[in-house]
Amino acid sequence: MRRLNVIWLKRRFAGVDYVPYMYRLKDILFANTPLYAEFIMVSTNTADPGISDYYVGLPHEALSQAFEAFERIAEYDFSKKIDVLLIADAGKEPFQIRFGKRV
Repeated sequence: MRRLNVIWLKRRFAGVDYVPYMYRLKDILFANTPLYAEFIMVSTNTADPGISDYYVGLPHEALSQAFEAFERIAEYDFSKKIDVLLIADAGKEPFQIRFGKRV
């Protein structure tokens, strides 16, 4: 399977503080529908209840400007195990390459 060049960003949020960025990602996705499968948002739990790490996958570096205070990370800097799938087409290659097939 070929590797895709997804830009990965990370930020830690408490509670529902991530929601404005989920809506922002949705708006950018809708403005770039031919690339919809390359937009991904997932989260992983932390040891602190109510605190999670959020990861955003984007098809182009320029789109990362909409996610201030997010840290740019390499794909290998986070686990393939996720706790919550927020935005993604889990049946498409960009998601499956990174996280595997979901049942």
